Amino acid sequence: MNVENVEQKTNELLKRREIDAYVLFEEGTPARSEIKKAVCQKIGANPDLSVLREVKSEYGIKRVKVTVHVYEDMEHMKKLEAEYLLKRDKIIGEKKEEAKPAEEAPKKEKKEEKPKEAEKQAEETKPEEKKEEVKEEKPKEEKKEA
Repeated sequence: MNVENVEQKTNELLKRREIDAYVLFEEGTPARSEIKKAVCQKIGANPDLSVLREVKSEYGIKRVKVTVHVYEDMEHMKKLEAEYLLKRDKIIGEKKEEAKPAEEAPKKEKKEEKPKEAEKQAEETKPEEKKEEVKEEKPKEEKKEA
């Protein structure tokens, strides 16, 4: 795995470095952790203080464009980065919330199947009645002699 075209920007206000790079690979797209380690090794940064923000693969080329933020300390990183990114990079563990017992909803009583069958039979007979009514309503045309 090769890391090329590394662009670094220093963001003094947020106390981080923003790195854009291309990672070339031979087989399938490598895991996020492998990409992060390769980029951090290339720029000489600590992988524990970096967050892999974006991985974009390119069609037809075995290369991905990545964006990595490297922080000066863990405190700033936890304040500024989204929680889902920190979980994805396994920097913080998922918070396990205690399972609260859900209030049981009152169970709906099952209706008997017989009324459903009766409704089906009623629906089946209704179209026939409508056809008969339509036939009765139409006036018969008388033939006129010329």
